[in-house]
Amino acid sequence: MSRCTIAKVDDKFLCCQDKTIRMKSNGKQTSRLAAALGVFLVLTIIVSAVASIWVLRGQEVEKWQKQTEAFSLMLAENTAQQMGTAYLALDNVVERIQDRWTIDSEYLNTHVNTLEFHQILAEKKKLSPQIDVIFLLDGDGNLIASSHSFPPVVLNSSNRDYFVTQKNDPTLKEYVSTSTRNKATGQWTFFISRRLTGSDGEFIGVAVIGVSPSFYSSFYEKISIGGRAAVTLFRDDFTFLARWPERNELMGKRSLNGSTYQLVHDQKRKSGVIITNTERMADGGKPLMRMAAIQTLDKYPLIINFSIEEDLYLTDWRRISGVIVVVALGGVIAVIMAFTLLLSLLKRREVDLEITKELKLQAEVINRNQATLLQDLTQQKRELKESSDRFLAVFQNAADGIIMVDDKGNIETANPAALAMYGYDPVDILGKHGEFFAPPDSKDLMALAMSYPEFVNTGLIYLEAERMRKDGSLFPAELSISRYLISGQRKLIVIVRDISERRKMEKMKSEFISTVSHELRTPLTSIRGSLSLLLGGVVGAIPEKAQMLITIAHKNSESLTRLINDLLDSQKIEAGKMDFSFQTLPLCDLLTSAVQTNQAFAQNLGVRIALSEEIPAVSVNVDEGRFQQVMANLLSNACKYSPKGADVQLLVKLSGVNKVRVEVIDQGSGIPEDFRERIFQKFSQADSSDTRAKGGTGLGLAITQAIMHQMHGEIGYEGQHAEAGTCFYIELPISSLALPSPMSPSSNSPPTADPASD
Repeated sequence: MSRCTIAKVDDKFLCCQDKTIRMKSNGKQTSRLAAALGVFLVLTIIVSAVASIWVLRGQEVEKWQKQTEAFSLMLAENTAQQMGTAYLALDNVVERIQDRWTIDSEYLNTHVNTLEFHQILAEKKKLSPQIDVIFLLDGDGNLIASSHSFPPVVLNSSNRDYFVTQKNDPTLKEYVSTSTRNKATGQWTFFISRRLTGSDGEFIGVAVIGVSPSFYSSFYEKISIGGRAAVTLFRDDFTFLARWPERNELMGKRSLNGSTYQLVHDQKRKSGVIITNTERMADGGKPLMRMAAIQTLDKYPLIINFSIEEDLYLTDWRRISGVIVVVALGGVIAVIMAFTLLLSLLKRREVDLEITKELKLQAEVINRNQATLLQDLTQQKRELKESSDRFLAVFQNAADGIIMVDDKGNIETANPAALAMYGYDPVDILGKHGEFFAPPDSKDLMALAMSYPEFVNTGLIYLEAERMRKDGSLFPAELSISRYLISGQRKLIVIVRDISERRKMEKMKSEFISTVSHELRTPLTSIRGSLSLLLGGVVGAIPEKAQMLITIAHKNSESLTRLINDLLDSQKIEAGKMDFSFQTLPLCDLLTSAVQTNQAFAQNLGVRIALSEEIPAVSVNVDEGRFQQVMANLLSNACKYSPKGADVQLLVKLSGVNKVRVEVIDQGSGIPEDFRERIFQKFSQADSSDTRAKGGTGLGLAITQAIMHQMHGEIGYEGQHAEAGTCFYIELPISSLALPSPMSPSSNSPPTADPASD
């Protein structure tokens, strides 16, 4: 090989070597550029995610600040309205007292401590549900009039802050006290007081309205965002008056380190939103962040604090931030993977085709998902239309009348059943006020519903009332009224059912029972008397077998007589014709007579009635005969269900304010769980079979309950007494305190129930 050839070969080799070096250099530069671009994109994603999270947090906090401020404004306006009502009631009471040229302490004690003034206070209290009590104190702090009871209980409140403040400060108009335990009810109450001044400017007493914090707590609970917000009512010196959630240890105490104190006292602001790091520590020892919206009431010395925890107002932000973090992390991973693939693609161009194919497949999947989503939306639209058609079909074809009323009492729509029931055409009623459904001087549908506290509290009520047709005729109707909201507007749905036929059937049943009972009573009395004469030996000695048959017949006639008497008593109660002759009698004498009357029946069953030795010296206003009928029913039932040799305890104790409670305790097996809901219903018995061991009609307790209601009392039971058996009790208002007196038989023979009537 010549030198020229060798030189050419070397030149070619060097040229190829240079090209290889240049290609490697270009590859390194491309890889470095790709790596730098990848790092830049990763940093961009991270910074963008952090910036987005930070901005979103600010936006979320700002949104919740506006919402909490709106909540606090609403609470402040509501509280101002309620306090205005209480202040107005207090002004009316004070004006009624001081509306004279001359008033002094003597006038206050003689003209205020009356039943008429008590009734005035009671009516004032009923007008405002937040008012717990209205009462008046004389110049020494003694209670002289109260909306709770007449005569008022003996109570002195001279040590209360509202009394001391009003007495010592003649220039003070109204004063809001701290929350304290009410001496009369034991419940938390804060008081609004007004000084009563005599004609000569002297201090003669204080008029006070007790406001129940539980009323505000219940209202706050309803708007507490599912129980995750705290609402507090402060006095202007930062003293707790009411709160939700309720915390008894805070009531009546001042808070000088909370958000309210910081905003009102430290920052000298009347309202606003503040985020604080409270002193209370959450689980794990971490501080608890809270957002509080504070509103100071202009006309009243009160402050509203609506606060939420960080977990609530940052919930959406944390959820969205989590999504952003996941997306950012996915983006970072995607960038790393993409640039890894890009570096690989520099070596393997074929991968582009695979990626293109994969992207095409993903696009097809997305298209299929979109088609499926569109199909689902179409199906949902069809189902929504079908649901609407079903509702319309039910509305149009319902047997009961259905009427929809807006918040002004105007009728929006009515179904054909309602139109037929009232006799109107649609053009006669739609868009017009529903007052023409009500009889003259009666309330329309909206006013009728709002007159019931149950509807105001629950938005649902069932009642019976007379309604008027187009021709002016009246018919009894069963009304089901429910409240609902559409776009923030209150609406009513009223379901009307004509119960004329039901009333006719009830009347027929009542007349039938009355007729049968009276027609059977006379011949049955004759049969019972004849059998009694036979058993008494009027016709001489009777064979033993005949004696047994006559005895069985006599017992059955007595049972039938008791059933008829119970039916007649039940009929009288339903018709409101049961007569009562009320007398104020010592309770001790009444119970002693009841024990003596029923002791023989107890002995026949092998038990004994034991009357408590400690009986309060009180008198009750009752019908003596009906009271003995109640006691006979309770004592006979207790004797029947007690084992032989047992004692039926008759206990007496004071209950609540101005009430006495009489308990009848047996030692039986108790009341079955499935029978407790029916225990006071007519013809109800725990063992209703034909072979039951205990006799009775099942009317005794129903009649007893009706008698107790007529005597302004109550009856109830405790399923399993602390010692043994069942405890039935009655409660009666105390008429007066009385010294115990010896039992004197009544001149009238009381209508007592037969011991086996239940």
